[in-house]
Amino acid sequence: MSITSFQSYNFRFQEVSPSKKEILDFIGSGDVDEFYPTNQIIDDILKLLSDYDNQIKGGYVIKEVKELLIKEGKILIEDVVLDVGVQLASYLKGSSYVALFLCTAGEAFTTLSKDYNNKGDYLEAYIVDSIGSLTVENAMDKIQDQLKQALTGDNLGITNRYSPGYCNWNLIEQHDLFKLIGNNPIGMSLSNSALMNPIKSVSGIIGIGLHVKKRDYGCTICNNRTCIYRKILNK
Repeated sequence: MSITSFQSYNFRFQEVSPSKKEILDFIGSGDVDEFYPTNQIIDDILKLLSDYDNQIKGGYVIKEVKELLIKEGKILIEDVVLDVGVQLASYLKGSSYVALFLCTAGEAFTTLSKDYNNKGDYLEAYIVDSIGSLTVENAMDKIQDQLKQALTGDNLGITNRYSPGYCNWNLIEQHDLFKLIGNNPIGMSLSNSALMNPIKSVSGIIGIGLHVKKRDYGCTICNNRTCIYRKILNK
């Protein structure tokens, strides 16, 4: 298998926009009737975002796994040791390669959310924030599907995707992820405290190998109570 340079993708908002049902479920209002005010707010915000084109970006780079130490919870890639933890390392079992990914919904969500907050429209700000979270995950779903298709000729499978903060993988490890990824064409950056910019962004790892398994997310053993995967799975 050839190791690729960073493979990038651009999306229009309408390609990766969450449905109204997904948004209502995510914010805990899934059982409201169609005349509930939140429905109109969501419609208005989705209309505002409908012309938001080509700023939702993401991609991945494939790296060879030099060593995977499951009992120690570590994975060696190039000259970098990622301390992902025992649980996540076990989910990557059988990985000969990994895809290190980045994806961002762009600045529009942050800007619009701040505008609403500044006007005291806190519900609208929360809904924009929620739509941004769902949008970036929908974009990553598409990128993950592209990765899976690209590997079919080599008979390689993929694991689920995992991000720093998931299953007790320390957020500070994003510095090592960004180091391994190197220059990326999608304009994402990282602060000293490991916060990504734009804010509505994700990073992480996907295992690749002949005998890897795509496992369900292990929310019951994870300490991150605000993780998007927990919200989606428990809706």
